[in-house]
Amino acid sequence: MYLVVRSYEHTDSRYGDEGFRRVRDELVPLIAKVEGFLSYYSAYDPMRASVTSVSIYETKEAADEANRIAVEWGSEKLGIMGTIHPTAWVGEVLVGAEELPQKK
Repeated sequence: MYLVVRSYEHTDSRYGDEGFRRVRDELVPLIAKVEGFLSYYSAYDPMRASVTSVSIYETKEAADEANRIAVEWGSEKLGIMGTIHPTAWVGEVLVGAEELPQKK
């Protein structure tokens, strides 16, 4: 598995709801069409005025393609909202856990 982490700095909080609506309604359906897509998560950190997303794919090729789509989409759709300095990276998942056992 591979994951893509994208961060967008200086995101103007006035556009938060609209930005996340666009991501949910426009971007996620685009990257979900990439063969090998597994999941997508996005969160806003008001202390840093930044958005970070994590998406997971079966292959590096799928992760690279989805990242290309997301970067292109973001520069077109989110730049007008004050989002600047997007960074992104793709890495192989070396450790993962979906549910940890409960301690007794």
